[in-house]
Amino acid sequence: MTIRAMVTVASQLVRRAGWAPILVFVLHVFISRVLNGYILFPPVDIPMHFFGGVAMAYFLAASFAALPGDAVRGDLRVVAQFVFVVSLTATASIFWEFAEFTSDAVLDTQAQLGLEDTLLDMALGVAGGVSFVFASWRQRTLGRVTPLHAGAM
Repeated sequence: MTIRAMVTVASQLVRRAGWAPILVFVLHVFISRVLNGYILFPPVDIPMHFFGGVAMAYFLAASFAALPGDAVRGDLRVVAQFVFVVSLTATASIFWEFAEFTSDAVLDTQAQLGLEDTLLDMALGVAGGVSFVFASWRQRTLGRVTPLHAGAM
């Protein structure tokens, strides 16, 4: 695949599924900076991390679906999608917490409220990713196509 083709696929991917994590991030910034929501109503952090995991899993599932059909052996494709989506969603959750830690250390933002809060945030991100995978699997069993099992772009 040429670089031009890769750029085309990447731009299609961002238009098709990149909007989801971007939307959650923009919503986070709005709630945090405009509404001061995390200070006024700290439990808003819970659905934000969960839906961040859902949004990331949606994007990653679309990324996996964009792979050429012969990139992963057919009998392993479903398992590979699950491992790809869940593990990278978990990785994104960890890096989000690294970013919160860095923000707290450098900017004194107080995004993390301690170890329990950090672990819950990561667990919620992973739970969002697993929920997306489960919902996609369920839709597939009902005969509906979702990004987790859609064909290449």
